[in-house]
Amino acid sequence: MKDEIKISLRPVQTKRASEEIYEQIKQLIIKGEIHPGERLPSERKMMDMMHRSRPTIREAMRMLERDGYIKIYSGSSGAVVQELNVDNAVQSLETIMQLQKLTMENVLEFRQMTETVAAKLAARRRSTEDLKKMNEILCKAEESVRETSNDMEAFVEYDLQFHLALAAATGNAMYIIMMQVCSNIMSEKKQRVQKIMEKHRRIYRAILDKQEQQAFEETEAHLVEAGSDILHGIIK
Repeated sequence: MKDEIKISLRPVQTKRASEEIYEQIKQLIIKGEIHPGERLPSERKMMDMMHRSRPTIREAMRMLERDGYIKIYSGSSGAVVQELNVDNAVQSLETIMQLQKLTMENVLEFRQMTETVAAKLAARRRSTEDLKKMNEILCKAEESVRETSNDMEAFVEYDLQFHLALAAATGNAMYIIMMQVCSNIMSEKKQRVQKIMEKHRRIYRAILDKQEQQAFEETEAHLVEAGSDILHGIIK
């Protein structure tokens, strides 16, 4: 474990002190002034620098840990800066969206606007490896719901993987991040499996054949129908 780093933190005067402390430290991490593996100053030192109580400092540290910026260890190790990755970004965006109390209609509308365009881009940009990945996922999904398997949990996971593979085929990482966020918020359990599998196969064939508009339309039809099922309680 590295030694405690030396940083300068400003006194906090606002009523929402924990949020300001959170923001100060987050910005230092994002700007690279604090590096992964480095240990933050002790609670006592931060209390002295920021003129705030221990509970306020601890609340800010919990917020930073929740969003993946630090890891809090018991004993003398204290809070250590973590490596930022896609999972951190997904978790942060998901938290923001949930705090904004977005409705299912909001999420479905966003998916219909973005995933349809993603399907067009995937049809244009997909590689041989992308096609192989998507086809493997479809085969595994079909196998998971055969009479001998009937593993709905596995099917739900393959359903998500197919949409993520489609997003990856665009070559734009932002589609992958937003797809993960939306899926985590919706977290619906799929029913009427054969219909879903047929929709996925139609989307895949359009991407395979580089039919951009068809990929757009097949994805749009799939999302509209799935959204209607969710909103009307067919998918629980």
